Amino acid sequence: MLTKEEYIKLYEKYLAGHCSEEELSQLQDYQDKFQLEEITWDEETMGDKGEIKTRLYIRLHREMQTNNDNLPLYRQSMRKWWVYAAAAIVLIIGGLYWLVAERETSFVDETETIVIVPGGDNAVLILDDGTEVSLNELQLGNVTINGKVLADKAGEGELRYGEMSEDEIRYHTIRTPRGGQYQVTLADGTKVWLNASSSIRFPTAFIGTERFVEMEGEVFFDVQKDTGRPFVVKSDNQEITVLGTQFNVMAYPDEEGVKTSLIEGKVAVDIAGSNYTLKPGERSVYDKTKRQVTTETFDLEEILAWQEGYFMFNEESIEHVMRKIARWYDVEVEYKGNMKGKLFSGTVSRFGQVYEVLDMLELTGTVTFKIEGRRILVMG
Repeated sequence: MLTKEEYIKLYEKYLAGHCSEEELSQLQDYQDKFQLEEITWDEETMGDKGEIKTRLYIRLHREMQTNNDNLPLYRQSMRKWWVYAAAAIVLIIGGLYWLVAERETSFVDETETIVIVPGGDNAVLILDDGTEVSLNELQLGNVTINGKVLADKAGEGELRYGEMSEDEIRYHTIRTPRGGQYQVTLADGTKVWLNASSSIRFPTAFIGTERFVEMEGEVFFDVQKDTGRPFVVKSDNQEITVLGTQFNVMAYPDEEGVKTSLIEGKVAVDIAGSNYTLKPGERSVYDKTKRQVTTETFDLEEILAWQEGYFMFNEESIEHVMRKIARWYDVEVEYKGNMKGKLFSGTVSRFGQVYEVLDMLELTGTVTFKIEGRRILVMG
């Protein structure tokens, strides 16, 4: 087993991308055999050692796992956990208490007992007459309302619509709350994924010369190809027309811009009185304040991150980062101090505790946090 000094040197070499195959194997073996034997443990102030140790091991192991066997180890996982380098080294040098116990309790007002948990599969189905149905409370199988089968709950977090006769067509809305996400398959086979605080309004069957839906928030579309009937998505100040493709639309009311990112195929975006045709890897960005549209390339990992269970920040302002956190963890955010020019990059799981995400941001040394109930205070 590596000593602390050997581990630190090897870790720094790993971060520089200069590890040999043998050294990479040593590093992986070290984290597999990770122990906390050298730390003097005070159970009264630091908590249950076994519980803390297990939680930390899971955290480090999750962030260090590889994702593509065809790439060298340092390239497979660098983007997913480079932000934890400082945390891991501090753990070895300074002990577990600073990283887990002290930092966690420094976030939290001890007079509060509210536990902030990550979001999950949660949505409401709104029928054409305004009736709201909690999808989480429905059993798997056919969704039957007033004796009519409307859809199929194919799994937790997934609703599927099938073909219906024209006289039964209704407009339904799926809405996710803060801290919710959901997947829906529309009647034509198009698949949509809703992020937190999002909605999509759609017909239970598509007739006529086009397939028309409306959305708000963030939705990823995998559109079923139908050359005779374009698929049209209406969102904040824009319409997107496609035949069959994959794209992501981010159109939250509280964001300063509307972003349409094309993964594959081709889309036409009608926005601010102008029409833009996007190619794979391009996105349109509509600035609501300036009422201007620009096009740019984007990082595919960044766009797909929320579906794959990650937050991925790419030179984003603290306000933008915290809006993502607030929607997913259903919290309120307040700021104290100057936040101008504070940009963040990194990747962290969306399914960890909120303090894990805040830990990552604090490692930059530019902000600190305090949690009071369901409110997060950001201090610059």
